[in-house]
Amino acid sequence: MRHRHPFRRLGALTCTAALVLALLPAAGAAAGGLTPAESTNAGGIYNGYHACPAEAYLYQDGENLIRMEYDPGQKIISASTGEITMLRPEQIIVETYNSRFQLLESRTLEKELPIWGGFFAGADYNFVIFGQANLNEDDSVEVVRVVKYDKNWNRLDHASLYGANTIVPFDWGGMGCAESNGHLYLRTAHSMYMDADGLNHQMDMMLNIRQLDMTITNSYTDVALNSGYVAHSFNQLLLVDQQQRLVALSHGDATLRGAVLTRYKAPAGGDSFLGTPRMRDIYPDDTCVRFAVDTWPGASGANNTGAQVTGLAETSTGYLSAYSETGLGDASDNTNVYNVYLAYTDKNNFSESGTTVRQLTNFSASSTQYGAQPRLVPTGLDGGYILWHLADKNGDYFYYSDNIQYARYGADGTISDIRTAENAPLSNCQPIYYNGQVVWFTTHESTPTFYTLDDSGVTAYPMSAAQPEPEPEPGTGSFADVPAGAWYAPYVNAAAQAGLMEGTGDGRFNPNGTLSIAEVVTLAARLHTSQFGLIVPTAPGPWYMGAYNYCVANGLFDEIRLPLSTMDNLATRFDMVDILNRAVPESETAPIHPHIIVPDLAESDPYGWAVYRWYRAGITQGDQDGNFNGSSHITRAETAAMLCRLAGLADRV
Repeated sequence: MRHRHPFRRLGALTCTAALVLALLPAAGAAAGGLTPAESTNAGGIYNGYHACPAEAYLYQDGENLIRMEYDPGQKIISASTGEITMLRPEQIIVETYNSRFQLLESRTLEKELPIWGGFFAGADYNFVIFGQANLNEDDSVEVVRVVKYDKNWNRLDHASLYGANTIVPFDWGGMGCAESNGHLYLRTAHSMYMDADGLNHQMDMMLNIRQLDMTITNSYTDVALNSGYVAHSFNQLLLVDQQQRLVALSHGDATLRGAVLTRYKAPAGGDSFLGTPRMRDIYPDDTCVRFAVDTWPGASGANNTGAQVTGLAETSTGYLSAYSETGLGDASDNTNVYNVYLAYTDKNNFSESGTTVRQLTNFSASSTQYGAQPRLVPTGLDGGYILWHLADKNGDYFYYSDNIQYARYGADGTISDIRTAENAPLSNCQPIYYNGQVVWFTTHESTPTFYTLDDSGVTAYPMSAAQPEPEPEPGTGSFADVPAGAWYAPYVNAAAQAGLMEGTGDGRFNPNGTLSIAEVVTLAARLHTSQFGLIVPTAPGPWYMGAYNYCVANGLFDEIRLPLSTMDNLATRFDMVDILNRAVPESETAPIHPHIIVPDLAESDPYGWAVYRWYRAGITQGDQDGNFNGSSHITRAETAAMLCRLAGLADRV
């Protein structure tokens, strides 16, 4: 099991390979607005104080949505023997969904080098980026590979970067991509060959790739102040603006120490973003203009800025930079909180003096919440949405909650009233603008849940739980919407064959559908009868009344604990554990993992004892970081897996 390190306000966490969030399809020039599939300006997500490349992506392809996600897998390492048990294999998933968030097609891709770098959806091609370490500083080692696919995911070609003053690519940094006139631009980070001081310093790096033949036509990988260099660059974001200028936003810890905005003087779409020899004659000192839209307090190069730089967008008149910070630099007081900022830079005054910084939140040092990792989602050149995490404080730690805040922004960076949405967590997926709404997804045990945001608020999909059929599906228990290769297929089929779960009619199971409290109660009754050989009686009234009466009669709960008025509510993961936990004897939940920590839940919290009981018994393992996400809604596929483990129909995890 992988546990996410609690987001602690003290110290730095490295992420030498790829960890989490975003270089996503967002913006390309189009009449009257932006075309989501053509370019991206999103960078990475933060692990501790440092960024890592994205693992989850979403983009529009025609009328459909494509979910692209790198799943690093899940494993348990025995503390006594060191033996590794794979719970879920490493894989790169590509899935196609229609506008109703129904799965149309699924495939997997080969991971070609050991380190995940990221993904970019271009107008004509898709690109997947990998890397590998070069600890011996060998110039013949391939450190970055950019693989080109057509839009049907046929592999076409690749570009390779060798040596390049790199010992670890993507190290401590995110990745941003953009394209123009058949050229792909890639901006990320790397740790460099040992310097004269005996250290391997970290900085940004940038590649220019001609897509036709996948030739790297221009790059910088060494310290070069006049090339857009930013020392200790923890995150990188990139776009091509309406005037075909390449604009980058970096998170600097040293040179410069701040949110660094860079605009290149050479037009995008050529073989060199650093300019032609003629341009270098005209601009001998600089191929770009760079400055800090905001600076971080503290010591330069401290490896700790107390900031997260996560959003870049163009408007009709300027550029927006979104970030969160403590305002305390490298201070180690982990009781301090983040606030969210939005900086506007005038296109015609591309400088610090042309930049206005607005603080959007006002969390105090005594707050039990903070805002973090804001995302910008343009709906056009005149505005869009800004969204950010809300995190809750528990002792000296902060954990991202299932709640977010959001607002609309205008072309000048002013925002509307801030709203809060509950049970709508952000994730590794950078939101995009699709069909008049902001859309993103979260993933739990390989199953995505989609969310949409518009002026009416946030909606989760699927929205309604299907009514159970009177009898289980006949035959083998297989369903038309359960692909044979899906992780949940064995659980769904086993649960159906055992009569624990039923289809939703028409030979379908609806694996991504949610459940109502009434359905969980029905499952609890069935599980209890399978353990004790009893029968659920029929009863007049709603379809679930027999199961409800059975559970009350057998002491699973009473009318006060679970009144009939709650039956139509959507069930959370907490509800699932609380209700089903009472349906099996203690012997069925004997611990096989006695030393378990659930990062987002203490055992003393409400529901904590039951959740820890399930973790220790191998009934559930949480998400890829070990979090339980108890307030989120549970899917039918997840439910099938848990039921099978509880009923002894599947091995524990």
